Order: sequence, then structure tokens, then C-alpha cells
Amino acid sequence: MKNVVSVLMACLTGLGALLSAGDASAVFWEDRFERDAPEDWHHIGADSIWEVADGWLRVSVQAQTAWSLVFERYQFIAYPGPYNDFTITLEAPGAEHARFGIALAKRLLDPVTETTEEGYYLFFTNDMQAVRGEAVFVEPGQRWNTDELQQMELRFRDGRFQLSADGEARLDFTDANFDTIDTIAFVLAGFVAEDLNVGRAWVDRFSIDGLAVSPLRKLTTLWADLKE
Repeated sequence: MKNVVSVLMACLTGLGALLSAGDASAVFWEDRFERDAPEDWHHIGADSIWEVADGWLRVSVQAQTAWSLVFERYQFIAYPGPYNDFTITLEAPGAEHARFGIALAKRLLDPVTETTEEGYYLFFTNDMQAVRGEAVFVEPGQRWNTDELQQMELRFRDGRFQLSADGEARLDFTDANFDTIDTIAFVLAGFVAEDLNVGRAWVDRFSIDGLAVSPLRKLTTLWADLKE
């Protein structure tokens, strides 16, 4: 009985502290890919297989038809967006016969059709491209000859994107239309020719520093920790 009372008091104390601290605060979140976590990630697409094994996230293309484009995402859902003022770090990302990296998306309104679609900035290990909508076409050219990296870091704040790879700055630009980010995801993109299984990619670790977390989510996390 004393243990139950102690846990309850700790939760109430934590709730009071969290609510008095304001609407949200920043935390560090990490996934070492030691287990499948459907509560943290959601696969969007039908042409690839994403697997977590031995501390790695691995993906392979399983396209249904040849001569097709692949645009697959593994979306971060552990904490809902929008996101701002954060840094994403990937440890040991790499790919073969495909493009692999991070997609940052924003819902944008088309003033002509008055419909909403997603605009993407795709930060691959060897390239960066901006696309809009689901009909993504990735050009064959490469900006950097680095299919594999030891580390890839992507920082975003108030529309400013900063990309570095293996400690070297690669990109630094601002897009005022991207005041915040609505979705964060791993992205696999490529062109499938005659061989349907023509691409694979991998990453050892994913982390976000500066992730905004609401007091309610922090209380849920606190309760889970106390139960353990």
C-alpha cells in the first residue's frame, strides 16, 4: 500500500511541476533500433520492407513492378508535430542502389486548387532535393559521392536548414514557407529497373535533440517509468 501511495504522490508532484513549467519543453529522444517499435514509427508505402535487427534499421526495396519509382517513408510518430528548433543525428547511414536519408515535410496550400499537399525536403547521404506531393521523381545526378557516412546531422529552426556530414558543413539555407515541420521520416527513394530487388539501406542510430514535448506527454512518460 505504501508503494502505491508513493507512486501516486510522485505522479501528482510531477504533474504539478510539469503544468507549472509552461506548455512545452525540449527533450532528447533516441532510438538505437534494438526492437520493433510500432508506437514510434509508421511505414508509408508498399514497395519496401523495413526491419529492426541487431541494433540496425534496415530497408530493402520490394517493388511490385519493374521500371517504377520508389518513394517510401518510415515516419516518426513517437511525438506528434509540428516540430521546430531541433537537431537530427544519424549514425552510420548508408545505401546501395537507392537514395536514403531524412525527409522533412510541411503541409502546404495550393492557392490555385485550394487543396493541401505535402512539400518535402529530402536530405540523402549523397544528395538533397525538394519535391511536392506524392509523385516524387528523384533525378539520377549526385551532389556528393558519399553513399555511406559515419554521421549525418540535420538542424532546423524557423525555416533554416543546416546539413553536415562527417563533421563537414554541406548546406545552409532558409525557406520562409517552412516555419515549422509537420512530419519527420526516414526516406528511401530510387528507380527500379528489371531487377525488382534493387535497393537497400541501413542506419545504426537515430536521435533528435530539442524535441518539444507537452506536459501531458511528459506525465505519461513519467508514469511509465514509475511503473517499471
